[in-house]
Amino acid sequence: MSWIRETDEQLSNIFKVMSINPAALQAIQDAGQAITFGGSCLTRVQEEAISTVVATVNRCRF
Repeated sequence: MSWIRETDEQLSNIFKVMSINPAALQAIQDAGQAITFGGSCLTRVQEEAISTVVATVNRCRF
């Protein structure tokens, strides 16, 4: 029997590793949200569209 609790949350593997410490996981997610979105006068949809185009050009699969 494993001592690690597993959940059915849809997290990427990097976040699953950090899920052992929920406070740290939340801090990382909050920081990513603040850095990625909200730092400009663009709307969320506009920022997402730019991110999608850049990822496509860079052949990023995420």
